[in-house]
Amino acid sequence: MTFRPLVLLVLWSLQASASADPSERFIDDAAIKADFETHLGTLFQAGGLPAASSLAEQLRKATAAPIPVPANAGPETGPSLDPVARARNATLVLGHLYLCGKCDNYHGNVAGGVIISPDGLVLTNYHVMDAKEAIVFGAMTAEGQIFGIERVLAASKRDDVALVKLLDAKDLPCVPLSPRISAGDELFVLSHPDGHFYTLTRGYLARKYLIPREQVQRLQITADFAKGSSGSGIFNVRGELIGLATSTNSIYYSEKNGVKDNLQMVVKSGVPVESIRQLFSGAPLP
Repeated sequence: MTFRPLVLLVLWSLQASASADPSERFIDDAAIKADFETHLGTLFQAGGLPAASSLAEQLRKATAAPIPVPANAGPETGPSLDPVARARNATLVLGHLYLCGKCDNYHGNVAGGVIISPDGLVLTNYHVMDAKEAIVFGAMTAEGQIFGIERVLAASKRDDVALVKLLDAKDLPCVPLSPRISAGDELFVLSHPDGHFYTLTRGYLARKYLIPREQVQRLQITADFAKGSSGSGIFNVRGELIGLATSTNSIYYSEKNGVKDNLQMVVKSGVPVESIRQLFSGAPLP
C-alpha cells in the first residue's frame, strides 16, 4: 500500500537537540548527511515523490514563474529575530539521491537552498538541480524536516538559478529578498562547504560584475565558501537574501607545463538578487 507522504521530522543527534539555541549546537555533520539519505530514501520508497527525471524535464523547459515575489510574511521575517538565526532557519540542505552501482544503498549529493515563502518556495542554483545521476530530489531544514521537491517553477541556466516548490510544505521559516545591494556592504554566507553543514562566514560585497561575453550578472564577495555550498544564501546584515553562492575561481601567479603554482586569491561569486527577481513575472498562479 502506498501513501502520499507529508513530512518526516528527524533529530540530528542528542547533542544537536539538547540546546534550544541553534548557535550553541555541536553539529554532527555525519548524522545530517545520514539523515538526509535515510529519510529521503524512505519517503521515495513509500511513493508519492516526483522522479528526478520529471523535475529535469521541468528544469529544461522552465522560464519565469507566473507568480509575484513572495511578500515578507510570518514571524521568521520579523525584525525581532537575530539575522543569523533568521537565515539559518531558512537554510536548507538540498540535493538528490543516487545509486553508486556497487551497493543497494542510496547515496546523497547535497548542496544548499533558501526558503523564501512559508509554503515552501525555495531558491537554489540551476546546476544543483541539473544532475543526470539523480533518482529523487529533496531538502532538509535546519530542524530536520525532510521534504521532497514537488516541481520546478522557474529557472535560468544562464543565470544559474532555479525556483522550486517543496511538497506539502506549510508554515516554514523564510527570508525576504533584499531590495538592493551595493559594493562595500557587509554580508554573511551560511553554507555547507564539503559537508561542513551550516558554516557561517562573513565579509563584504567586493563588486558587482559581468561575466565576459555572456554578460551574466554576478556578485564578487569576500566571505568564504567552497564546493558543497552551491545554492546557499548570501545575506545582508538584516538577514535578507542578497544572492546565492554559485562558483569559485582560483587565481595563481604562475603556470609551467600546465601546472599552476603560487595560489594568490580565490574569487567567490554569487547570483545577485537582481537576477533572482527576474524569475518572477508578477501575476498569480491560476
